Amino acid sequence: MDFMSYVGQLQYLWMIFFIMIVAGLAKEHQLFAPVYAYVKNTFRSNKFVLVILSAVGGVLPIEGRVTVSAGLLDTIAPKEPASRQKYGIIDYLATHHYYMWSPLEKTVILPIAAFGLTYTAWMGMIWPLLVGSLAFVGWYIWKQISPEEIAIAPSTFKLSAVIRNVMPMIIAIALYIKTEHYILCFGLLALYYMIITQTWNYKKLLSYINWEVIITVGVVIILGTFFKSYDKAFQAYISGLGLDPHGFVSMLIISVLGFVFSFLMGSSGKFVAMAVLMAQLFGMEYFLWFFAIDYSGYLLSPTHKCVMVGNRYFGTPYGIYYKALITWAVILLAISGILTFII
Repeated sequence: MDFMSYVGQLQYLWMIFFIMIVAGLAKEHQLFAPVYAYVKNTFRSNKFVLVILSAVGGVLPIEGRVTVSAGLLDTIAPKEPASRQKYGIIDYLATHHYYMWSPLEKTVILPIAAFGLTYTAWMGMIWPLLVGSLAFVGWYIWKQISPEEIAIAPSTFKLSAVIRNVMPMIIAIALYIKTEHYILCFGLLALYYMIITQTWNYKKLLSYINWEVIITVGVVIILGTFFKSYDKAFQAYISGLGLDPHGFVSMLIISVLGFVFSFLMGSSGKFVAMAVLMAQLFGMEYFLWFFAIDYSGYLLSPTHKCVMVGNRYFGTPYGIYYKALITWAVILLAISGILTFII
């Protein structure tokens, strides 16, 4: 892979940079407080604010969804480290069920195209994993976060404040969905919030930037891009193994290789391509199992930048991260294993 490919991938860091400024200004000046207050008062619960924010962040059809979601969640995240670190898990969980159901995502488009499925047929196949995932996400949000760990400042609902403070964020996200220009959409959004808050001190603005996040995610992107450059060679290797599609040993070997491949790549497009390839070799009836095991490798991958965003942004320790992610992976493997090999 040439140098310019790495440069292109690193443009994602600009998105993180601007989202941090937006989140910092929104939190310090309580720009979203009127909306949060309205939701809290309507449902009589801080948790509904958290549920709605995580749901919004989780369904955005954009690259870098986890970063936008992190910025939204940061506006209600407390300063206390033990409570704040839970938001890294929520950010991750809430933004990764998307890969199972969105008709805009390549993890859905590729299998549909490869196997000649309709979207309805796809959902009819994948729904057990989606239900298990959503149940786990809901359980974590509802059981692991207490109302006191959601920092919502007292405020009153004002439509003018919503139009002035919240609508620009919605417009920026909508424009990004349409154009995919990091700097244009979120750079202008950051500039807008600087104008309405009259924040021009560059030291103040830079204080919102967590440089450790920027550097760490940059390193992970470089490593992931390097490993992804070998994906075709790895797929060719698996295709050439000549394994017996009905043997237990063959199934074990191909499953381990698929997990390792997805673990190293940390790419949604690569893990689903591997799952499709293995299903083509072993049979469509095994696709759910291959999807689950390759998706688990992707979730746990050290080259998956979403882990690094939450780890550095919210201070979420890797131990807590992987405790949650391994639990999620076990749920996916248990469901797919029962449906594939038992029922």
